[in-house]
Amino acid sequence: MSDFVSIPIHRSLYNEFILRSGRDVDVARWIENIVDGFLQDTEGDAQIWSDEHRRSVLAKEAIEEELQVGDAKLGLHWQHIFLPNGTTLKMKYQGKDHFAHVRHEKLIYGKTKCSPSEFASVVANNTSRNAWRDIWIMRPGDKDWTFADDERRRPR
Repeated sequence: MSDFVSIPIHRSLYNEFILRSGRDVDVARWIENIVDGFLQDTEGDAQIWSDEHRRSVLAKEAIEEELQVGDAKLGLHWQHIFLPNGTTLKMKYQGKDHFAHVRHEKLIYGKTKCSPSEFASVVANNTSRNAWRDIWIMRPGDKDWTFADDERRRPR
């Protein structure tokens, strides 16, 4: 059995395509590339695809996310603040944003495991920093960054 299907297109479209692109063009390959690009660009788009497909895409993304960052229910504690796997910490230093990520219950900056305090110090050229006043937090699902010092002062 063949891996291909035939889809009829009007002869005038085919002829116009050959006329514009030249006789050496592989029309079937060109159409296949267009359809493939469309599928990639719209993957998971609820306005186009079925609910079943959307659920399948979300499940696939959740599995990939868990492989990358670990179980979403786990994470690490920064004193009394819980930072679940998938959390990002941000610090701005000399006009540039630096990011560390909680993955598999560890804070990773670059390729190095560190604490929030070590992250702040390394970003600031190994100078002494108050990480609470330098770091912003974004947990999975958050829409905005939270200032670490505000988070620390919230009632438990």
